[in-house]
Amino acid sequence: MTTYVVVDNDIHNPDEYAKYLALITPTVEQFGGTYVIRAGEILFADTDWRPDRMVVIAFSKEENALAWVTSPEVTPIHDMRRANASSKLIVIRGVDE
Repeated sequence: MTTYVVVDNDIHNPDEYAKYLALITPTVEQFGGTYVIRAGEILFADTDWRPDRMVVIAFSKEENALAWVTSPEVTPIHDMRRANASSKLIVIRGVDE
């Protein structure tokens, strides 16, 4: 079942956040993830919620998604995200078809 990592980032240090992006991107691929949304343009909203940088990553296996968010090798990179953005991250199962 596809499992998604959803991240809502409000970036407050763009230069350092750019360094984070350069480091995190290869790890997504390493753990078998694929970007579905990566800061796409919001076309419509029926509330005042306007994420600065919304990211959705799909993993074909739940284990891979959980391994990516908890990996000791990737943890320092996740820490960079949290240090340079107000960040909310969840891991959520997709629809079981």
